[in-house]
Amino acid sequence: MVIIETEHLILRNYKPADFNNVFAYFSNEEVSRYEDFDPMSEAQVRSLIDEWQAMDNRLVAELKSDGIVIGSIGYWTDEEGHHCIDYDFNPAFGGNGYATEAGKALVSYLFETLELPAIYGDCDVENTASWKLLERLGFQRVQRLDQQSYKNDLDGNPILISTYLYERKRSNPK
Repeated sequence: MVIIETEHLILRNYKPADFNNVFAYFSNEEVSRYEDFDPMSEAQVRSLIDEWQAMDNRLVAELKSDGIVIGSIGYWTDEEGHHCIDYDFNPAFGGNGYATEAGKALVSYLFETLELPAIYGDCDVENTASWKLLERLGFQRVQRLDQQSYKNDLDGNPILISTYLYERKRSNPK
């Protein structure tokens, strides 16, 4: 179990009681617009929580003030062994710096606790909020990848997009 505390947030593992808050953003069209998923159904969110609650690389961001879960943040490992961060936050809580606060805490955890040498992130070039967040977190844009596909249209055809790939290296690698 992972618990990371910041000034305003607690980053922690998922639990079934988070359903309503998590459903509020994972079912949101604005949140899924740039993601590899469409707005999720109640059954999909319940399944996600069931799967992710035991995973220490998938965390929720809970407001310390009132216990509301306002987002999800975590990391995964790609086919090449790179550790990549990802995040989704409820737009109703945007503009308060919570994604930046959560991102800084996760990056610190990955470098200091897990001692990763580098962390990666990617996002649709049109997702300005996401690439600006990565840049606030100290990531450097290293590449633009065109003709990427993360999901399909209603007819099953790949939706092609361009993405930015970002990297941040640990400043004092061991």
